[in-house]
Amino acid sequence: MFGYVTIYQKDLDKTAMDRYQAYYCGLCRALGQKYGTLAQMTLSYDMTFAAMLLSALYEPPTQFSEGRCAPHPVKSRPRATNEYLDYAADMSIVLAYYNYLDDWQDDHKRRGLQLARRLEPHLDSIRQRWPRQCAAIRDRLDELNRLEGSGCIDLDALCNCFGALLGAVFCCKEDFWSPALDRIGRGLGGFIYLMDAYDDLKKDARHGNFNALADTRRQFGSDEAGFEERCHELLTQQMGICAQNFDLLPILKETPEGQVLHNTIYAGVWCKYALVKAARTAPKKRLRKGNQDE
Repeated sequence: MFGYVTIYQKDLDKTAMDRYQAYYCGLCRALGQKYGTLAQMTLSYDMTFAAMLLSALYEPPTQFSEGRCAPHPVKSRPRATNEYLDYAADMSIVLAYYNYLDDWQDDHKRRGLQLARRLEPHLDSIRQRWPRQCAAIRDRLDELNRLEGSGCIDLDALCNCFGALLGAVFCCKEDFWSPALDRIGRGLGGFIYLMDAYDDLKKDARHGNFNALADTRRQFGSDEAGFEERCHELLTQQMGICAQNFDLLPILKETPEGQVLHNTIYAGVWCKYALVKAARTAPKKRLRKGNQDE
């Protein structure tokens, strides 16, 4: 479900791009150092965004360096190290664990079960450090499974459920900034949930799987343009919540972190949406067999 919180590279200068790369590589390194090579498979743009957001807000001591790694053995890449990258690594493990379990329970993918079991030994220590966040992730996913299992068509309930999960993750600590961080996470979580449904609509229809937008699609019938407009409206509502609360934080847009965060919220996620929309709505190519169309 994750992977939609991306940047728009053409709108970032080299300094901002290097800073983003430092957080992305820093999160990958933190995952590897804390939990091993397998954990690096859980690296995501979404948790990179969370780490950068928390770092820009709280300004912890951050060490920047350069280094090579197995995926990039030739050219050194910038990387960052701080407490919020360690936190994002912990949250990545928990989210990936439940995502792998979901793959097993929904589609009976044995690899999902195998990967979940390999991550499971790390959960106890993470739960001890972050009991509130881990409980919220588990409880909200259980609630989401119940809603989806019952065929719920209430988009607000579905988005709020996954949004509450990400809101808890974004609230690393309980302080003055917690309400704004929670609402940023809620808006972003709602956007991610709807984007995943939008992206998978045709695939879920083929396999008979639950999709939050299936009922909306039926309501519009043959009005494809109307359905697309409605989806854009729903996504805009969720990102509006995220953007309004991001603007409440004392993060200067002129800083490298501020540039990347602003870029992601106001451009990056929409570039990803445009790519998904283009792929989803592209006309199917008709195959020919001899002189006959299939």
